[in-house]
Amino acid sequence: MARNQTSVAMQAPKDGDVTPEPAARPLVLIDPAPLTRQALSEMLTRGLPDFVIVAAPTGDELTHTIGQQPAPPALIIVYIKNAELTERWVQTTLEQLRFHLADVRVVLLSDRDTADQVINALASGVRGFITTSMQAEVAFAALRLVCAGGTFIPAHIFAEPNGNPNNGSNHEQKTLAPRFDLSPREFSIMELLCEGRSNKVIATRLRLQESTVKVHVRNIMRKLHVTNRTHAAAVANRLLSEPPTPELQ
Repeated sequence: MARNQTSVAMQAPKDGDVTPEPAARPLVLIDPAPLTRQALSEMLTRGLPDFVIVAAPTGDELTHTIGQQPAPPALIIVYIKNAELTERWVQTTLEQLRFHLADVRVVLLSDRDTADQVINALASGVRGFITTSMQAEVAFAALRLVCAGGTFIPAHIFAEPNGNPNNGSNHEQKTLAPRFDLSPREFSIMELLCEGRSNKVIATRLRLQESTVKVHVRNIMRKLHVTNRTHAAAVANRLLSEPPTPELQ
């Protein structure tokens, strides 16, 4: 565990100083592999500077480490790599967290992004599912969303292997697009934003000019009432992850 990721520098207040702000809350990473644990800790430190990153190899060690922190964790990230959710060590880790830190939100980080994996993760009580194929900025926005009380699921989870949206995605387009006055093209671009795709990749995928994509992205941000594409992706993912409203017969 890197020392600079688990310590908080504190200075005694001087006469006339305002009351110091509360200590930053820990954001915890559980990763059994030392190399990726250190690399991810450093990336999280850079991308989420308002949190103190605490890293541990197992849930058991975390329960001993976290008591040394000045505040309870804001969030716990468990990197399960390519493992199935049903594997023993993953189940054991989640059980330890439910027992010792039941009130703390948990996000899974995985190398896999199948629909079954995500559905099983949500059923186990986690509040977010992010993958190593995401852009870092989208992952950071997803973590902030979960910290704020939301739930994050990658939008492309609801697409079939051939790339065509499934019935759930069709329902989302029929309900969310009119709700935010999104055109079918804007909705398609919004889904690709949720996957962390750049304007250039979106343009290639949809056979558009990059300048056209930029105009659509600006319109999407305006309609979602956000100021940047990262926030747009986070808001869109939250909306796409909401259960569909039953249709009236």
